[in-house]
Amino acid sequence: MYYYGVRIHIIGRSQPGSLPIPEYIGVTGASEHDGKIFDQIRPQLHNNELYGDKAYQRPDAEEVRQAQNLTVLTPVKKQKGQHYLEPQDQWLSTAVSRIRQPIEALFAWIEEKTGIECVSQVRSYKGLMVHVFGKLAAALFFWNFLRVSS
Repeated sequence: MYYYGVRIHIIGRSQPGSLPIPEYIGVTGASEHDGKIFDQIRPQLHNNELYGDKAYQRPDAEEVRQAQNLTVLTPVKKQKGQHYLEPQDQWLSTAVSRIRQPIEALFAWIEEKTGIECVSQVRSYKGLMVHVFGKLAAALFFWNFLRVSS
């Protein structure tokens, strides 16, 4: 998610039939690349699979998989001049996109429940931080309320 100078990053644990459970939420400047943020939090991730977009591809993916038992799967993109993906690459891209859909739905849910994108009245950095973290706190409170009352 990107809002007026900040980005929200979420890594969530899959929950069949429901939105993922956020395990990591970070807020960075909008100019920070997802790959750089991933590199910062990756050492804390172990024994798992992570499905991300192209920004999560790393040249040392095999070393990470062996050292941390962390598999990072990303969609395959066509190379310049390539007209179509090979069938196995198309299958992987479709599978990763389907698995990523719930995290995209989580972002939409946060927006729907909190209106976090409506920051037109914010006039300062401090106000922006209060707005973003206040809305995230409200979303997590509401999320927890839904889980407990179900």
